[in-house]
Order: sequence, then structure tokens, then C-alpha cells
Amino acid sequence: MAVRAREPGDEIGGYTIVEQLGRGGSGAVYKVLDGGGAAAALKLVDARADEVAALRLEREVNALQTLKHPAVPSILDAELDADETFVVFEYIPGASLWDYVQQDGPMRDGALADLAERMASALEAVHAAGVVHRDVTPSNIMMGPDGPVLIDFGLSHLTTDDRLTRDGLVSGTAGYVAPEVIDGEEPGMVADQWSWAATVAYAATGKAPFGSGTGAISKTLEAKIELPDFTGADALAAALGRDIDARPAPREVVAALRGETTVLSRSGGIDPTAVMGAIAPTAVMSHTADAVVADDSDVTEPVRTFTPASVGDGGATEVWPVASDTDPDSPEDFDGLLEGESDGEPAQVVLPASPRRKVVIAALAVATASATALAPVITFLFMVVSAIVVRTVQRRAMALAAARAKRGQRRGDAALHTIGLPWHLLRAAGEALPSILLAAVVGVGVGALGWWLVSSQTVAGASLEAQTWGHAIVLVVAGLAAEATLWWGPWAQLTREGAHRTVSGVAPTRGVSTAWVVVAVVALAVMTLVVLLLTEPVWWPLPDLPS
Repeated sequence: MAVRAREPGDEIGGYTIVEQLGRGGSGAVYKVLDGGGAAAALKLVDARADEVAALRLEREVNALQTLKHPAVPSILDAELDADETFVVFEYIPGASLWDYVQQDGPMRDGALADLAERMASALEAVHAAGVVHRDVTPSNIMMGPDGPVLIDFGLSHLTTDDRLTRDGLVSGTAGYVAPEVIDGEEPGMVADQWSWAATVAYAATGKAPFGSGTGAISKTLEAKIELPDFTGADALAAALGRDIDARPAPREVVAALRGETTVLSRSGGIDPTAVMGAIAPTAVMSHTADAVVADDSDVTEPVRTFTPASVGDGGATEVWPVASDTDPDSPEDFDGLLEGESDGEPAQVVLPASPRRKVVIAALAVATASATALAPVITFLFMVVSAIVVRTVQRRAMALAAARAKRGQRRGDAALHTIGLPWHLLRAAGEALPSILLAAVVGVGVGALGWWLVSSQTVAGASLEAQTWGHAIVLVVAGLAAEATLWWGPWAQLTREGAHRTVSGVAPTRGVSTAWVVVAVVALAVMTLVVLLLTEPVWWPLPDLPS
């Protein structure tokens, strides 16, 4: 995505921008005013920079034009042929479900059932039109004044369409992607229903049922969920199971949330919904979002309206890389390698980016580079080993994720891939070699040039102190140049990601991160003291240079 950010007052296709509402994987969304001053929501995509996003936008328009439902926004205008394509939607004032729950707390009883029913009704209408949404999350539900509305069909596709996911990418929001999709199946209507259940669980608890980020993937595949005790919790948990055939339908979950049924597991031929005693029978989902029609009555019950207080964006879609035969940074399913599989099909790797520890990494990098003032060659070898190690850590994590994405969570996976560390280490060393060689050339080049400039008294005086400090600074700069080459050099993406993953592992909390920064500062102070003592650098294992 390369949409240029627009400022309030800018015009697009006759619409004036008021504010940006959010950005995502398929475009930027703005609140705009039309020529008559009426508010609308405009999604903008730069077709020149992202052809796939432009095609998705066209698909979104085609999909929504076939839908007429109060819980799905109407399309007011669209421009699909220009370089910057856009679509204008009905503006839904209010907060996202994510913000609504964060502000007002979890929903219960009738309010929760009303939300679940209206969204299930919207999905029924969407699916009846042959459309799969593919990203039903709390961030994509707006709590409008007339009730919840399902928004952002940027990932949607008609069931008759080919997929528009970019080669090597799987799109979705971690924690709200159905386990069968993680296993590699095509996102479908059943997966939308699973995401709907996860979203309802969020509304009931205030948190994603399987967490978010990296941990959400394995927890989703394990299907281990614990919900607090509330009416319909068992039905909701059953709808989030791995076994598609054992999941109750949304209308059955809604009935359970209303206390009208209890959902049993689908086993031994028992129907999943058992009607309890004098309780009314299961409600039948209507295609209108404003009523529940009972099996034996024409009485309708209006859906409760919501009055949210703010507008927000609860999160963004995560994109996960998958294996590619042409990408040197793509993972290999080492599990399959050990088992002798040779089907040649790359496994989808659902491995979100690891937590960022930029300050810790920068502090450790500077501290390491400062050590070149004392032992240049040994320090460079330490940099090389570190680059290979962190790359190995990332390769192991990717191979483990590939195996689990292909065959699910299995006991012994972690141990198997730990045993396979020599293979990952060998691959990491081979792939890092171009960056290592280039880093050596850059480091030696910068160091040699700087050393000559200092020794020739071009940039430093002739005194012992000036020469010592000048040479020390040159070596540190050369060390930083070598580190930068290892970080951004050829095929260095896995090195960077591996560094973040490794450091986030040894610095999991803010307190531990602070401790590592303190260690780096102390190391830097020690190196400064070494220079102050006019200590000559040690060139081992190379011969010492003349003073």
C-alpha cells in the first residue's frame, strides 16, 4: 500500500476530507463531506502502487452492491477507473466494537445476544449473496446509533471469484482467523462464522478468546478456550472448536445466549441443540436485523440500540509470509524434511512479527561496536556469530510454525525442531554469508581509510592522546558500518526479524529491557575508560599493527 496521506480540506473526486478514520491492508478510509455537506466514508486505494488492493476494492463494490441489509453499509459512489480508485460508503457514526467494549466493559445477557444476532443476520445476508467477508473482527463492527454494522469488506470475495491474496501472503487478523484457514483451507462461510463467534466472545469478555499476536495462532490450533460463566458461554465455546461439524450454527448460539436452549456436542447422532423444559424454542434468524421471529409466534422483538461515545480503530490486519521456492528468506518445513516428505508444496506459515525491542537492540549494537576500539577482529567475529545465531532462531521458529500450520499442534514439535538446530544453523550461515562478506569489506574499508586519515594527522593531532582517540573512534565507526551492513545487507530480512525475536525472548518485559540497556551503557562506559587509559587495540588473531 502506498496511498499518500491526505489532510483535512483536501478534495478527492468532489468530496472534502474531514479526518482520517483508519488505515489497513487495503487502503485508507476518510470521513468526507459531499457537495451538500452530508457526511460519508471514503476508502481510497492507489491503483498504481497496489494493483491487488485496487482489484479488491472493485470486488468490494461489486459485493456490497448486491446486499441490502441494515447492518451492512450502503455504497453511495465509486470511482474504479482512475489511478486513485475510491468508494464512498454510508457514514456510520460511533465507535468500533473494540473501542466500545474497552470503554464500557463486556456485554452480557440481552445486549450480547442482540449484538450476536444482528451480526449473524448480516453474515447470513452476506453469505446469501455469495460473499465471504474473511475479516470479521471487533474492529470491523461499528456500533452505530441504529445498531451494530459490519464494515470493511476489503478482504471479501465472491465465492465464484479467484482469490486475490498476493502470492506468498495470507491475510487475516490474528486471534480471529479460523483454525481451518490457518491449516491452509480456503476462507469460506464457515470460517466467517468462526470469526463471528470469536468476535462475540470478545464482546462478552473484553479480550480476544485466543489472545493476539504470535501466541494466538497456536492457541487457536489447540482450541483451548475458557470463558467466564455467563448464559450461552458453553454454546459460544463450542462454536470456537476445531471440528467444523461439531460447531453449533450461529442461530443456535444466539438462542443459547438468550437462555432459550443449551448446546450439546454433536456426537452419537444427538442434535446439538436441546430445548429445555418450558423455555421457548430456538429463535429462527431472520434476514432483517431488527427482529427475532420465534418458531410459533409472529411477535417481533426490536434490537436494542447503542449510543457509543467515540470513534476509534481497534487494530489492523496482520499479514503472514508463507514459503516460496524463490525466496531465500522463506521457511522450510523441517518437520516434513525429517519425515522424508517430498511433496514440494510450501506450507503456509502463520508467524506474526515478533515484539519489537528497538531501543534494546540499538543499545546492544552500540555497545558491541564500541568493543572494536579494544579488539576489532574478535568483535567482528562476535558480530558474525550473533547474526548467524539470531537467523537460526528465526529459521527454527518459522519451520516450527510451518509444521504446525500444515499438520496442527503436535507433542514433540518443539523438541524435534530443537534437534534440527544444526540444519537451521547451517542454512543460516550459508544465507548470511553475502552480508558477512560485504560487512567485512565495508568495515575494513571504512577502518582503513579512517586509520590512514588519523595516522597521517589529517583529521587528528600528533599527540598520543589525539592519535589514540582518533584510532578508537575510527574503529568504532567501522564496527557500526559493519553492523549496519549485517542488518541491511543482502538477504538480511531474517537476520533482522531473528534479532527482534531473540531479544524479545531475553527481554520479555519493560523491566528486563531496561536492565539490558543499563548493561549496554555500562559496557560503553568501560570501553570509554579503556580508551582514556590509552590502551592500544588488540588485533588477535591477526599480527599487531605498529603503534
